[in-house]
Amino acid sequence: MLMILVYLFAVLGVSLLLLAAVLQYRLSRPRAAGHSGATHALSAFSLKFPQRFITPDESHLIALDEEGQALAIGLLHPGKPEPATATLYTFDAILGAEIVENALTLSKVSKTSRITTSAPRIRAGAAASYEFTEPVQGGSPAEEIRELTLRIYFSSADTPVVSIPFLPARLPARKTDLQYSAAFLEAQQVHERIRDIVSA
Repeated sequence: MLMILVYLFAVLGVSLLLLAAVLQYRLSRPRAAGHSGATHALSAFSLKFPQRFITPDESHLIALDEEGQALAIGLLHPGKPEPATATLYTFDAILGAEIVENALTLSKVSKTSRITTSAPRIRAGAAASYEFTEPVQGGSPAEEIRELTLRIYFSSADTPVVSIPFLPARLPARKTDLQYSAAFLEAQQVHERIRDIVSA
C-alpha cells in the first residue's frame, strides 16, 4: 500500500512540474510583440505600450503605457480580413476590474463601490474608497468552465464596461486543463496590473 502511494505522489509531482514548465514557456513567449494586428491597432496612438497582453485565442489585445498613463483595448480579428482596432482609455477613467468564471466573481478591485453598467456619478472632491476582494477558491477541478472573462469598468458614458474573454468559446474547459491554467494566469496578470493602477 505504501509503495502505491509513493508511485502515486511521484506521478503527481512529475505532472505538476511538467504543467509548470509548459505554463512558464507559454507565458514567457513574446506573443504580443510580433503580432502584426496588435502593432497595427496601436499605431494610431503616439504611445509606446511596453506592456502588451493578447488573449489565448488572439481575439483581444490589452496594452499598457505607464509613462503616458494610458490603457488600450483592441479587437484583433484573427484569420479575418478586418483590420485590428483599439480604443484608448486614460488611467484616471479606470474604476476597477474583476475576473469572472461561470458568472462567479473570483477576484475584484475597484476605486468605488458605485460600479454599475450605467455611467457612474461620483461627487467632485469625494475621497475614493478602494475595494479589494481576494480570489475565491471553489468548485471542483472536474467542473466545466464555460466562461473566464476579465471585466474592466470605466467612468465613461459610452463604454462603462469592457468584457474580455480569456477562454476560446469553442469548448468548455476544466480547471485541470493546461488551456484553462494558462488563460487564468494571463487574466490574473492583467488584473494585477489594473489593481496597481487603481490603488496608485
